[in-house]
Amino acid sequence: MNFTDYGMGSRRPGLFPLLGEGIFTQDGHPWKHSREMLRRQFARMNYQDMSAFDEPINNLVAELSSASGVVDLQLAFFRFTLATTTALIFGEAVEGLDDDDQDTFAKSFDYASFICAIRLRLADFCWAYSPSEFKKSCATVKRYANHFVQQALKDMEENGEEEARERHLFILDLYKELQDPALVRDQLVNVLIAGRDTTACLLSWAL
Repeated sequence: MNFTDYGMGSRRPGLFPLLGEGIFTQDGHPWKHSREMLRRQFARMNYQDMSAFDEPINNLVAELSSASGVVDLQLAFFRFTLATTTALIFGEAVEGLDDDDQDTFAKSFDYASFICAIRLRLADFCWAYSPSEFKKSCATVKRYANHFVQQALKDMEENGEEEARERHLFILDLYKELQDPALVRDQLVNVLIAGRDTTACLLSWAL
């Protein structure tokens, strides 16, 4: 199979408002570069301390234990995987934000993802469907992702790279490679949508 014989078609403009310049919106050499860069990150995660899962798992169990009647597991799993994925790639779970910020981030991410799915189905006509709320939600997601990038860079500046890497290894490794906070932010959002949605759906279907 010759990789260059195939292209993304309309996927890039359909997803770009949310995902920006990341592995799911790239083709050719940029895609290969992103794949290799992220592959190294995930290979390293196989040996990472998994304590990041402790609090999200405890919160999930507590939520299900206290529920009565019929429980929508998918909603619970989407909250769980948002917490675990952000903990692994941002260096801290989104649960570390206050309740209002958590709710704003989660709702914006859900809505923007939903509209992106519609835009993909519209293919070359994706430009025709771009609600104002969609633009606002994309900007919110990017603002929160950028907050974590800036936090990691500030940690490195104040405490040195070695100490900062203990808390923000994923972000700082991407920054070392890309040298652009905006590109790091976009790659984080790409990884977030992959790690959060697929895992939550898998858990829902399995149970």
